[in-house]
Amino acid sequence: MRKCEDEAIQNGKLVESQRLSGRMRDSWQSEDSWIMYAARNNFAFDAIYWKKIDQRFFGPTIHEDEDFSEVWRERLHLLESAEKEVMEEYVDLKVKDRNTWRLAWDPDEYTVGWIKRMREIKGKKEMERKAREREEIEREEEMYAELLALLTGWTD
Repeated sequence: MRKCEDEAIQNGKLVESQRLSGRMRDSWQSEDSWIMYAARNNFAFDAIYWKKIDQRFFGPTIHEDEDFSEVWRERLHLLESAEKEVMEEYVDLKVKDRNTWRLAWDPDEYTVGWIKRMREIKGKKEMERKAREREEIEREEEMYAELLALLTGWTD
């Protein structure tokens, strides 16, 4: 990357203060990059947090293998009793929520209009398809009649 930046600076497309390579290298070395990545990619948050971030701030764990599902238990002593209570209340709330949750989606005016328009387009395409099929059948019938006339010598 530094080489590309050097070239861009020589060509006047970049100025020295716009270099990212140094900041990126520092972020990678300090492992701040993992924090940014986890914050931006929620699908990877757990794996990155327990593998990189937690150990950076709270030290190593006894789980040196890839199974981090129980690491959080090792960290419970870091919480105050009030924090533990709030966490338990939150977990209870989420469990109740999960058991009663329903998807309630009321489409807005724009969405209803869009769905209506898509149905109209679909209906129009279906009518066009049926018309093409009828035309194709009529052409085939005409060709069949012409072929039959040629074979039998019969004409209108």
